[in-house]
Amino acid sequence: MPIFQIESKALISLNFINHTGRLTGRLLPLSRRPATVCGKALSALFLVLAGGLGASPTLAADDARGQIEQAIGAQLDAQFAEEARRNGWQGLRTQYSHELLGAPPALACASALQVQRRSEDASPLARQRFEVHCADTEGWTLMVSTQASAFLPVVYSSGVLERGAILGSQDLQLQPLNIARAPHGFFTRIDQVIGQSARRRIRAGQPLSPALLGSAQVVKRGQQVRINASRDGIEASAPGEALANGQQGDVIKVRNLGSQKVIQAQVVDAGVVSSTYQ
Repeated sequence: MPIFQIESKALISLNFINHTGRLTGRLLPLSRRPATVCGKALSALFLVLAGGLGASPTLAADDARGQIEQAIGAQLDAQFAEEARRNGWQGLRTQYSHELLGAPPALACASALQVQRRSEDASPLARQRFEVHCADTEGWTLMVSTQASAFLPVVYSSGVLERGAILGSQDLQLQPLNIARAPHGFFTRIDQVIGQSARRRIRAGQPLSPALLGSAQVVKRGQQVRINASRDGIEASAPGEALANGQQGDVIKVRNLGSQKVIQAQVVDAGVVSSTYQ
């Protein structure tokens, strides 16, 4: 019977794509001259190759990682679904970035994984730490750090808004924002901010947060106002001039147009301030 011989002069690479899209490969000997191979030897060669491909440790580790990420993702999906229902969020999209804190298991778990949150902050928007446990006979436990990205349509400025500007629908638009990176808050509906005023200059295309907005100014600098005053049960009113912008409840300087005296007065309503005789 001829002897099976291969003279290794070069190497060829056998590549394939695993389920994660990663390119993996094995190096096989390439003979530069014909070899006489008996049927048994040829069958043995294919058995060796097939067995090697089926037992790839890379594939096994990737299977375990995929199983872990899927289990954590399912738990976070449920949390975000509840957050969206409770807050009335529409059009929420999520992505998760997982970091395995240790080597991935050699084999996937034959049973359903047990996932427990180990972070103090329960918000799914915060970085979460999970303990993942496989209850197989030769089970394993692994810690995983996960950060969610949650994209939600929120209110942006459509143009530059100067300080004190009253917001109208033409000034606003909805665009997606990763709300996991919006620590100052956000608005999800345009009608929530119409009629409010800009506390400071707002850039075009800037997401709006409660800190940027306030109640509309009901008194503007230079505007003529009515000064209501009272003392010892006596009430009087006089015309005045506002020396500063003011929202309802603000205390601003006002000039009494009769006496030309500048007083401190509280903004009561549009064009109305209140003070006491001084």
